[in-house]
Amino acid sequence: MRITKWAVPGIALGLVAFGCIEREGRPVNPCTNVTVARAIQVTSVDKVDLLFMVDNSNSMMEEQAQLAQELPRMVRILASGDLNENGMEDEGDFEPVQDLNVGVITSDMGTGGFTVPTCMRSDLGDDGVLRETGNTSITGCMAMYPTFLNFQPGGAQTPEEFGTDVGCVSTVGTGGCGFEQQLEAILKAVSPSAPTSWTADGYAPPTFFRGSLGHADGDNLGFVRDNSVLALIPVTDEEDCSALDPELFNPSSATYGATDLNLRCFAHAEAALHPIQRFVNGFLQLRRAPGLLIYAPIVGIPTDLAPGPGERPNYNALVGPPGTRDERMEERVDPMTPSRLVPSCITDNGQAFPPVRIVRVAQELETRGAGVTVQSICQDSFAPALDEIIRQIASALGAACLPRQLNVEADGSVDCDVVAVMPEDMDCSALGAGGEVRTDTDGNALFEDGNPVCTLFQRVPVREGGVKQVPGEAGWYYDDFTEDVQNNCGSGAVAGQRIAFTSEPPSGATVRLECFQSVQSGGGGEVEIGTFCDPMAPETSESSDPNPCGQGKDPAGRDGQLDCDAVSRTCAVPCTNDSDCRSAGLVGFVCDRRPLNEVDESLMSVEPHNFCVNPTC
Repeated sequence: MRITKWAVPGIALGLVAFGCIEREGRPVNPCTNVTVARAIQVTSVDKVDLLFMVDNSNSMMEEQAQLAQELPRMVRILASGDLNENGMEDEGDFEPVQDLNVGVITSDMGTGGFTVPTCMRSDLGDDGVLRETGNTSITGCMAMYPTFLNFQPGGAQTPEEFGTDVGCVSTVGTGGCGFEQQLEAILKAVSPSAPTSWTADGYAPPTFFRGSLGHADGDNLGFVRDNSVLALIPVTDEEDCSALDPELFNPSSATYGATDLNLRCFAHAEAALHPIQRFVNGFLQLRRAPGLLIYAPIVGIPTDLAPGPGERPNYNALVGPPGTRDERMEERVDPMTPSRLVPSCITDNGQAFPPVRIVRVAQELETRGAGVTVQSICQDSFAPALDEIIRQIASALGAACLPRQLNVEADGSVDCDVVAVMPEDMDCSALGAGGEVRTDTDGNALFEDGNPVCTLFQRVPVREGGVKQVPGEAGWYYDDFTEDVQNNCGSGAVAGQRIAFTSEPPSGATVRLECFQSVQSGGGGEVEIGTFCDPMAPETSESSDPNPCGQGKDPAGRDGQLDCDAVSRTCAVPCTNDSDCRSAGLVGFVCDRRPLNEVDESLMSVEPHNFCVNPTC
């Protein structure tokens, strides 16, 4: 069967679980079972924004034709989730993309205003603006298209028709500037001029030539969306020459004039080009979670160094230090043609050159959590390259990783619930055999903000021959054993774990993981709910002192949210209504607003209690 997986937008390793809290044994309220959770929004990450940066210099005609030939198949696979197109549900298949944006830009960013042969528009070039022009030399292509193309399965176009349209736009011709600024073009295309709802916290808008800003909220508005997978695909046979100093392009430059124009990007890379960190940081800040960023260059690496299905790039061979790097990836002047470098790969139709900067960006992005592959433009067909890009996109549509392991019970289960608050106009029946209505202790159906609350069924992985297998029943399971979770959630020697689904919660549901923990009174450790306190003592910052609550954290991880409850004589969450308890991460708790003398006759006060309590206690 196809395993349906769901990603968590806005969180890189995002579904948070909680283990047991260790506290010293002081007397507390005997009701000690607390459910702690953080709500996450599951919108099924079924949107993909796919940007092709196509080199339009004079050596790219055959490569553009190859790309256009493979695009309908790529769209067909993304729309069906059928990776090998065999019509069956098997390993590698994934949840289909429901909403696909495709945009195309070129590598032409001008030459800093200097007149250079082959660069017709010296000031800004194509400037990272999405192309609307179709290649009318191709039969069936129109002259003009929308700023970006959108495909939705079941819509007006078939995948073949849509892929053909993308091919019309992506066949950009070969009249562009020979100084390719691939990375700068991508960054300008997808960077907004100010923070947006989809940029990371602390977003700093990059500036470009002549102090200009990015186009994502201007000329390219609407292409990049909230909670989408953003896939950046440079297709080029040259190294990146994104210039920090435009004087690099001045044929009469006093600084660089002694170097042949064709070799300046190589010879003066350190002094005149933008550092690659500009692009690593710039791309990462476009997503609220790095796992929603895909970077997949199709460039001039030797074909035998292109990673195979599911493999990572061999960065030592591609960009490692001398002695480990493949000699074909060494940047050196060609003694036979001194105005160029030695090609890194050669085909019947042309040649390509070492893309060291582009690959180093990939290496850095991978270490920071983005999805990455690096493929060869010298391959006979682009099908293998696009297959790996599809795998990266499918991985970004996977289940949410957990930051730490959960305790597994003897029967293989974990002591957690997955709860879904359904979207508007949908009830728990939409879960089918994967869940049921959640009720209170009196059997009444629960609602939050008018929407039904459902419990998804936990399914325990079965063992066959001593090896855990994905359960076959609808619901969710704790995955700490599949190869997929180790590839996508593990890090070096640290094992990966996640909550995975065998049947999906509906898009738009708010899904949370609730793990049960036993709360005992605290003492020498962190100040949390249940830590002993004296309500008559002043607040302090020391957990060993009588009233440390002011320095504690609530279950949602917020500082300064606890106070000393005079009833339980423990640190607790103060409140004025039930929503305060939910915001603090106390699932199922309510705000007790009864007078204190009703809660505890010894207190002799009519002031409201105003603390979050477990109503079943």
